[in-house]
Parts: sequence; C-alpha cells; structure tokens
Amino acid sequence: MSKTSRKLHKETFTAVGTGLLVNYPLNMILLYLMIDVLEWNDTVIIATSITGLMTFVAYTRVYIIRRHFSRQERRHK
Repeated sequence: MSKTSRKLHKETFTAVGTGLLVNYPLNMILLYLMIDVLEWNDTVIIATSITGLMTFVAYTRVYIIRRHFSRQERRHK
C-alpha cells in the first residue's frame, strides 16, 4: 500500500470513526429532547430537524478533520 493510500485510509477512518462517536450520542440526545422534553409528535418535523442539525455538525466535523490533515500534510513536505 502506498504512502498516499495509507494517508487517505487514515483520514477516512478518522472521519467515519468520529462520525460514529459524535452522531450516535447526538441523535439520542436530540430524540430525547424533541420527544420527551419538547413533546413533539410529528415524525416529519423531528426527522427534518435532526437531519438539519446533524448535517451542520457533520459539515463542521469533517471540515476540522480535513483542516487537520491538510496542515499535517503541509508540515511534512
């Protein structure tokens, strides 16, 4: 496996792994808030709200990961 391929796998694993670690608990918290605390009962509103919030979190998370790996790559050149 080439050095470039290893770097890509490491970055991909990091993005997917942090996604699992962040998104699962976030989903549980948001479901609890929307269903139990706010007493929402419209599935479409709950699903749309959670999708919007999780999309924002995912974009931010992946941007931070890409920035980290990009900076690391520039340091090693």
